[in-house]
Amino acid sequence: MRSLALISCFLVGSAAFAQVPAQDWRFAHPGATLVGSFRLKAVLNSPLMSTLIAEATSKDPSTGMMVGLIRSSVGGVSEVRFSVRDMGKGKDPDVLALVTGVVDDAIAGAITQGKTQGKTEVRRIDANTLLIGEGPSLDDAVARMSKPATGLQARSLDRSKALANHDLWIAGTIPEIPTMTIPMLDSLRGLALGITMQNDLSLELALDMDSAKTAEDLVSSARRTQKQQPGLGAALQSEVDGSTARFRIMLPGEQVIQAVKQGMEQGAGAQSPLAGLFGESLPTFKSSAPAPAAPANPKGTIKIYGLEEGTREITPEPRH
Repeated sequence: MRSLALISCFLVGSAAFAQVPAQDWRFAHPGATLVGSFRLKAVLNSPLMSTLIAEATSKDPSTGMMVGLIRSSVGGVSEVRFSVRDMGKGKDPDVLALVTGVVDDAIAGAITQGKTQGKTEVRRIDANTLLIGEGPSLDDAVARMSKPATGLQARSLDRSKALANHDLWIAGTIPEIPTMTIPMLDSLRGLALGITMQNDLSLELALDMDSAKTAEDLVSSARRTQKQQPGLGAALQSEVDGSTARFRIMLPGEQVIQAVKQGMEQGAGAQSPLAGLFGESLPTFKSSAPAPAAPANPKGTIKIYGLEEGTREITPEPRH
């Protein structure tokens, strides 16, 4: 999960940034598996987010102090772009991130502070640009940034063109990550996700599945969920395009605020009404493609997952 933590670190470890030059993806892996962008400043300063923060602060005044701390450190971040390359089963993905603006060297150094393996580095490309990554991959990215764009780019970037106006978007294929298992990923071939939070909430999601039947099953499942939540369900549009399942959601800001209020009133552990649109369909979804044969598991064998050394099997001694 180290690479997931690294992406999160990119989003919270920078100071004030200027706008990244439009469509400058020279840093990205030529064979990027997944690419994305997050316009943090636009989200933090949006009317919808400001109202949500005010609501949270009214319920818990300490939230205001926390938000103030976050805004003082990342409130000026205009955009973080990232590129992920799948390194194969059992290996962490390789991650690169590009941020721009005037960054205090101490804050830039804090991005890599505390890394157990000490591989993550920050390189200053110029006064307004930082590049974050690891080892030879970072060196190669720095070299690409010093040269004119060649016009060649990863297929994931082609998929992202229709999402460029969103505050947050990702496009490509989810890389294999050790210790993370999601059944639906076995039938997912690619995705494109875009989210905007300004006055209202809008979301576009396209899931490329392993077959047209799989996509149809997914859309049908989401539509069944709509009937159980008519209020939020009315905001969801879904369709099948070949083997791609497409979803669009447009929720007025007032409805989003009401949903968040409801969640706060129900307390920790409560499921968001927004999650219900997909919550019953995605996690329980089964691919129509033949499932691989399950490995033999001798009776009484205990498997422990998530250990650094990998999966461990224990066979208890028989009782006499």
